[in-house]
Amino acid sequence: MKKNNLILSSLLLIAQISFGQSGGLSAFNFLNFNTSARAAALGGSAIVTTADDVSLMVYNPGQLFSTIDKQFSVSFVGYASDISYSDFVYAQKTKRFGMIGGYVHNANYGTFNQTDAAANVIGEFKASDNAIGLTWSKQLDSTLNLGVSVKGIFSNLGLGNTSNAIAADFGINYYLARKNLSAAFVVRNFGSQLKKFDGGTSERLPLQIQLGVSKKLTNAPFRFSLIGQQLQKYDLSYLNPNENGIDPLTGEEKIQTITAGNKIMRHVIMNVEVLFSKNFNLRLGYNFLRRNELTLTEKKGLSGFSMGLGLKISALQISFAKTLYMPYEGSNHITISSNLSDFKKKRTN
Repeated sequence: MKKNNLILSSLLLIAQISFGQSGGLSAFNFLNFNTSARAAALGGSAIVTTADDVSLMVYNPGQLFSTIDKQFSVSFVGYASDISYSDFVYAQKTKRFGMIGGYVHNANYGTFNQTDAAANVIGEFKASDNAIGLTWSKQLDSTLNLGVSVKGIFSNLGLGNTSNAIAADFGINYYLARKNLSAAFVVRNFGSQLKKFDGGTSERLPLQIQLGVSKKLTNAPFRFSLIGQQLQKYDLSYLNPNENGIDPLTGEEKIQTITAGNKIMRHVIMNVEVLFSKNFNLRLGYNFLRRNELTLTEKKGLSGFSMGLGLKISALQISFAKTLYMPYEGSNHITISSNLSDFKKKRTN
């Protein structure tokens, strides 16, 4: 019990330190992009989902459960223009150290033309971001699972303009099986830039603190989750300067305001999974911050919503997701996962 209290106290201390780092610009924002199809379908966060899905340990190392021993996943996202994201994740149980896992996260921004001062094309260059992580987790008791990730971060904007950093993620997952209730606390991207971009200044990492709770209904195939994101900063709103000024028709002064309720709701992500069977389920998420940031004034559409499904076909688990940022614009996610033990069983049979 003393050991559990020490761990919880350490996580809270990290959170308190993190509050002093909020605000300002940050580099390496690709770290907060959701590549996993399940996480994307659930509104951009799946830190509290108790599913046996190895791809989720990237977002909460406390979700590296012993039940995903020898599981791997590959995720791919087709984003705007030529931008694409991909993940490879693997986890395995050890005899002495609990669960360990590793992952590679890649953001490919495509190929660009290199020009001279007169705008003549003299070559091409590519730009990308990468993170390589190592995750460890241990089950503390029947309800608590603690996880820690350490990751190296590498950014290459082309033509020798590079930067790198090191960061850590901390996550703890609480699961009460008899109540089908789970909760999670996560601190992500807690670290420092090691090498600055050419001619640049030292930049912060995109620190994020999240807290979530999830409940599976006893007599119905629904699992609901409520997640608080970006908790290291209260006011996430942006005031558009073009919305302020004098109305040319009425002559009245226009002042853009955002209510306290709106500021609070920008931290909220809600999602639901419909668990028809072990082989098929549907997912739906709603991200208040995404809708407020990206929706168009003239046409809101389904901005902020996301949806997806999961299928199990033989030894393969396949997940699809569609995330909607604004009308007619979104990203498509696919994750394919399996377990090496399943292939060994087939060979044996």
